[in-house]
Amino acid sequence: MITTYFIGIAGMITLMVLWVVVQRIWGKMFSDRFPDEDVLAGRSGCGNCGCTTTCKNKELNKS
Repeated sequence: MITTYFIGIAGMITLMVLWVVVQRIWGKMFSDRFPDEDVLAGRSGCGNCGCTTTCKNKELNKS
């Protein structure tokens, strides 16, 4: 029974370490674009057009 808890704790620690690794790799690949420490925080699924207003693509899809 205690093995289950250890597996759960080890799994969570593994996921956290993997997330840090992904953040570091992403930060190195796109260091010029993301001055923020959390490089994945600014990602959106819009297509990365760089606009700061309402997305024109989303407005076209609504009509």
